[in-house]
This record gives sequence, structure tokens and C-alpha cells, in this order.
Amino acid sequence: MKINLKTRINYNGQEYSSVDELPPEARSAYEKAIAAEGATVSTKIVFNGREYASPEKMPAAERQLYEDAMKLAHDSGGMVAARNAAGAGLLTPGQWRLVIFFVALVLIALIVLLLNR
Repeated sequence: MKINLKTRINYNGQEYSSVDELPPEARSAYEKAIAAEGATVSTKIVFNGREYASPEKMPAAERQLYEDAMKLAHDSGGMVAARNAAGAGLLTPGQWRLVIFFVALVLIALIVLLLNR
């Protein structure tokens, strides 16, 4: 399962990808705005290729999948910020380990075959 989370905070014309990136005065303003009654937060969820404004706007089955995926990602510490497509690697670290493992097995098999000649 692949989960990409993107956060965009616009403050004074500047875009930030997390609250941690905000300068101190912006972070303070952000926290006050979020805590204020009647504050609005714009959310966009793209799930299975469909866009929703919030989990409540999703069909029940998709909302359950979304909530399960978010809980799984949160509980496993698997939540990572989405990377730019140009910077994304071809394989995940786990996939690389698997490729290296199979290459090592093939090399060992070739060595055994050559030694048995």
C-alpha cells in the first residue's frame, strides 16, 4: 500500500509543506487561526484517483478503507511526506533488498555450477 500525504500551508504568499517549516511568527499565527472558533481549513483528499473535500464526503466503503489506511500508516510510523515524482526512486529500500537477494542467489548458483564442471 502506498500512502502519500501532502500538506500545503500558504502564509503571506509563501507555501510551506509542514507546520515545522513555518517561521516562528507564522507558526504562532497558524496555531491561533486553527484554534479560533469558526476557523476554516481547506482539505483535499485524493483516494483511488478520486478527489474529496473531506473523509465525510467519501462513500462509506472508501471512507472505511481510507480510515484503515491512515490508521495503519500512523500506527506503523509509515507516514512520510510525498516526494516529487522526479525525485522518487524506481524501487523502495525493501524492493532493493529483495533484488539484491535474488541477484546474490543467482551468482551463488552460477558459482556452484561452474565449480561442478
